[in-house]
Amino acid sequence: MTRREALKRMGAFAALLSLELTGVSALTSCSNKKARRIIFFFTATGNSLFVAKMLSDEILSIPQELKKNDLVYEADEIGFVFPDYAASAPLIVREFISKAVFRAPYIFSVITYGNFAANVCEWWDKFANERGLHQQYIKSLMMVDNYLPVFDMNEQITIDKHTDENLATIIQEVAAHEEYIEKGDLGRFSEEGLERLRESHFPMTAQQLIDVNHDKCISCGICTQVCPHGNLKLSSEGVIADGSCEFCLACVHNCTQKALSLKSRMEGFPGERNPEARYRHPEISINEIVRANQQRI
Repeated sequence: MTRREALKRMGAFAALLSLELTGVSALTSCSNKKARRIIFFFTATGNSLFVAKMLSDEILSIPQELKKNDLVYEADEIGFVFPDYAASAPLIVREFISKAVFRAPYIFSVITYGNFAANVCEWWDKFANERGLHQQYIKSLMMVDNYLPVFDMNEQITIDKHTDENLATIIQEVAAHEEYIEKGDLGRFSEEGLERLRESHFPMTAQQLIDVNHDKCISCGICTQVCPHGNLKLSSEGVIADGSCEFCLACVHNCTQKALSLKSRMEGFPGERNPEARYRHPEISINEIVRANQQRI
C-alpha cells in the first residue's frame, strides 16, 4: 500500500489534496523542488512505524542506525517518531540523538501515546536542546495504548481516539513547516512525580520482566528478532530472556503463540491486565518490525 492509498483510507486524502492544490505537499517543502525528508523511528507494535510511513518514503530505524559508525545526517527536513515511555523518550531514542548529528532547516517530532501524554513534548524539547538538537515542531498523537500492565488490548482497539484526523492535521502542519511545541498537562502528576515514574520505568532486565511458557513456545524465534536489544535467545531449553530491557514489550505483543507474558510476581509489578490480548498495528506486519529491530544475524 502506498502512503497516498493509506491516507485515503484513513480519511486524510482530502486534506492532502487540498495542500497539493495550493502547491504544498506532505513530501515537499514550500518550494517547487522536492525536499528530502528523513524520518527516524522506533517501534515495538507498529504504531510509530505506521506514522513514520505516512510522513515519508525515507524512513530509518533507530536500532539499525545505531549499528553504524557514521551518525551524521543532512536533509531538508528531519523527523523523529517514537512512543511516549513514562512521559519521556525510550532509552534507545535518547542514546541515538546523544550520539548523532542532524542538520536540516526544519526538524520535527511526533510522539505516539495511548492514554496520557503529560508534558512529554516539553520534556523531549528540553532533552534534545541540551544535546544540540533544536526542533521547530513537536506534537503528540494518541493511538492504541499497548502498555499491558494497565490496558486491555481488546478494549483499546474499540476506542475511537481520532487518530486518523489528528494524524492528517500533523501531516498538514509539518508540510507547511509550522513551528509548534506542544504544551503539557501534568494532570494529577507533579514534575517530581513524573521523574519518579520515569526512574521506576526504565531500570528493568528482560529476565525480571518476561515469563516464557515453554509448553506454548514453538521456538519460531520471532521474539528474538523483534527485540531491539537482542535480549532473547533460543537455546536447547527454549527461549531465554536476559539483558537490559527497553520495556517496549515488542517480544510479548508479537509472539504468535502468546507464549511470552509479563511476570506478575515481581514486588510492585502488576503483571498484565488481559494476558490473552495482544496488539500490533493492523497496517504493519511482523516482518516489518523484525527488519526495524533485529539485532542478531
